[in-house]
This record gives sequence, structure tokens and C-alpha cells, in this order.
Amino acid sequence: MKQVFRLAWNDIRLTTRDAPAFFWLLVLPLIMMWLFSGGGGGGGKPKATLSVVDHDSSWLSRALISELEHETVNLKPLQPDEADDAENKVRTLIIPVGFAEGVIHGKQQTLRFEREPNSNQDYGFAAQVHIMRAIARSLGRLIEIDRVEPLPAGDPAELEAQFLRLAAEPPRVTLDVTTAGVGRPVPTGLAQSVPGMLTFTVMMMTLIYGAVFLAQERSTGMLRRQATLPVSNVEIVAAKVLGRLLIAGLQVVALTLGGRFLFGLSFGDSPAGLALVLFSYAAAVAGLATLLGAVVKDAKQASAIGWIGSMVLAALGGCWWPAEMMPQWMRTAAHAFPTAWAMDAFHALISFGRGIEAVLLPCAVLLAFAGASTLLGARLLRLSA
Repeated sequence: MKQVFRLAWNDIRLTTRDAPAFFWLLVLPLIMMWLFSGGGGGGGKPKATLSVVDHDSSWLSRALISELEHETVNLKPLQPDEADDAENKVRTLIIPVGFAEGVIHGKQQTLRFEREPNSNQDYGFAAQVHIMRAIARSLGRLIEIDRVEPLPAGDPAELEAQFLRLAAEPPRVTLDVTTAGVGRPVPTGLAQSVPGMLTFTVMMMTLIYGAVFLAQERSTGMLRRQATLPVSNVEIVAAKVLGRLLIAGLQVVALTLGGRFLFGLSFGDSPAGLALVLFSYAAAVAGLATLLGAVVKDAKQASAIGWIGSMVLAALGGCWWPAEMMPQWMRTAAHAFPTAWAMDAFHALISFGRGIEAVLLPCAVLLAFAGASTLLGARLLRLSA
């Protein structure tokens, strides 16, 4: 067993000795996670950006803006001279001059909502609903104040104080919302990019590095020399698989920690389920790397197949975009490959909040991939060695 670990450590040494390895294994995947998330978005509840231009600058306009502040809205109060900036015109609420005076004296007021034609339509509808709710709450408080003292006769400072007191009171009626069954939101942002880029880059780097080094050992005769050592063929094959498993394992752990602490993505509430997914996927790609290294002719062929193959498997497996965007027949066919099963397991934990029971089937399939490719690779590697 000691010889197995010694030979496996040689693969780790060869990988870390390669100067660009740190960039390809760790830095590039983290950059891709950020880029594919849309610049760091996701990993939490999506927010609709809403800019507010207050031309009235009254106590009532300030109170309305305060009502608009909510955890589901990214509110951006603007000065009137900032309203024409293109960055601020995605969605804009404009409060006109004389807004407070008109409302207090019973005159109809018109708030203008503008949005860019190419902006997200769903977020636009969400912002409009949020504005209507804020208007309704504000009017309700004004009605309560008017019952005590007619609004036109009130002092603005006192009206504002009464309004704020009413705003601070707990709501008299609340709505308790729960889900009826199991929902399947389409993963977006970091919830899609972190597991997607982890799955893709671990596959790509393990196939390339693992297969290239194994092909080099075959072509240079190093594998034959290792066979002359006091170790069995089984131990040599086990060392090759273990070396690739360690490379993949180190990468999945590092990228998982990066996704958690650099981007703040929650990987769910099942540490055991996450550990099982990471190990199963690392084992699957280690087996595939061993198989590829056993059948290719040389290192150049191993690198080309590893690069192209991982790109194809990533696209089919839903690493670059949510699988829900693909036709059903393609989603079904993608499960002939380990990337689709890995993404199913990651999304079960990250996007759907499920426990270890939801990843048992994907992990069992991944381990079956690992066993089948390892056995086939071992058979072919003994023949070629």
C-alpha cells in the first residue's frame, strides 16, 4: 500500500511542478464562475433595480421612498440631474413637483414609471407591483391621519411625525405564504455558475493532466520501468487512479471553498450530501482520465481529446446554462454522461434545498461511472504497458 501512495504522489508532484497548473486548476475556474454568473449576481434572492427621482423633496415624497425600501428591491435614489444617465434609466420612478401639496389637498397626482425597452420584463412588473403596494400603504396612513385631523389644516412636521408613527406600528393583517409542493426554480447566477464551472473545469483539468501524464509514462517507457518494481500490476493501476483522484479531489475542495467564501454561495444544508457528491464526481473523472490515458496514442492526442471531450460533456450536462433551457430529449440523453448527474446532485442541494437522500441516485451513478471506466482503463493499461 505504501508503494501505491508513493506512485500516486508522483502524479501530484508532476502536476504541481507544472508552472501554469495553479492558474488552470484554480484561478481560471474562479474567474469563469464570476463571469458566467453575470458579474457576481445570484447566490441569493434576485432583486429588481429601481431608481427614484424626487422632484418634490417633500416629507411625503421622502416617506414614499422609505416605503419603497425592501429587501427584494435594489433602490437607488437619484438627484434630478442624474436622471438622464443611461445607467440609471433601467427602471425609474419619477415623483413630480407639488406631489405632497396635491395629495394633501385631494388633487390627483401622477407618478411616472419609465423603463428601458430592453430591460428584464419580469423585473419591471415586479417593480410596478412593489410601487403600487407602497402607494397603497402610504394612502392608508394618510387616511388614518385625516380621520383625526383634516390633512390640509395639519402642520407638515406634525403630519410627517404621525405618518412615521403609523409606519412603525406592526401590520394589523399579515399574509403567511408557504409553498404547496416542491418547486423547481431555474438555477441562475452563482447558483448555476459555481457548480457548473466546478463540474466543467474539474472534468477538463483531470482529463487533460491525468491522461497526458499517463500517456507520457507509456510513451517514454516509465510505465514499464515501474512494472519492474516490487509492486503488482494491480497496485500500479490503483496508484494511477488514486493520483488522478487526488488531483480532482484537491480541485473540487478548493473550488467549493472558493464558491462558499469568495462568492458567498450556500451549498445547502447537507454537508454529508455535499461531501458524497464531491467524492463521487472526483472518482468518476479520475476513472475517465485513467481510461483516456490508457487508450490514446500520445500526450498531444490526450490533451486534444480531454479538451474537446470536456467541452462537449459540459454543454450537454448543463454546466454552461441551466438544463431546463434544453429540449427534453437532450436533457434525457445528457444523462449518459457524468456531468449531467453531477449537476443534478449539485442543484438538488444548492437550488432546491434538499438533503442527502436527493443525491443518493446521482452519486450511485457517478460511482458506477468511476468503477466501469476504472476497470476498463485498468484492462487496457495492462495490455499497453
